[in-house]
Amino acid sequence: MGEALKIIRADGVEGLTMRRLSDRLGVAVGATYKHVPTKDHLLRLVTLELYARVGPCEPTGADWCAGIRSFLLRFRQVVGAYPGMVGHISAHGTDPMPHRLYTSLNGTLRAVGFSPAGADRVVRVLFFYTSGAMLAPLAPDEHADADAEFAAGLDLVLDGVHRSLERDRAATA
Repeated sequence: MGEALKIIRADGVEGLTMRRLSDRLGVAVGATYKHVPTKDHLLRLVTLELYARVGPCEPTGADWCAGIRSFLLRFRQVVGAYPGMVGHISAHGTDPMPHRLYTSLNGTLRAVGFSPAGADRVVRVLFFYTSGAMLAPLAPDEHADADAEFAAGLDLVLDGVHRSLERDRAATA
């Protein structure tokens, strides 16, 4: 997995081929295919590795929004370091957020009082914003600090999430 990640980090998803990976590993292409049957399968494994690196959503005390913010910034940093991975995940129907990450974020939202439906809705909104921002980055000449722009937008979204908690509680009471 390490060599595949190095190739993607340097040359993007399009730069990863089974032949190139085999050359890096010093093995015949057939040997690579014996362990990983297709490039799509390899990219699925890469995706799972990146998600593992993101880790769980860990709320920080009473400020649960800060824990969610940290989680999504980490998601963007980890996955965004590998050019083309977000596009690949979106285009190939790979689960945008595996069960482990979903459960972690959803659990945080449920713990602070969101209903099951409300927590699901918030999870989707947060990942739509995060993935969308990664798929359509801001023009560097107009927005010199994309990280700051993303964080500012995330703060706006999280403000809305925080305000929606009381509405969600009232609707399910």
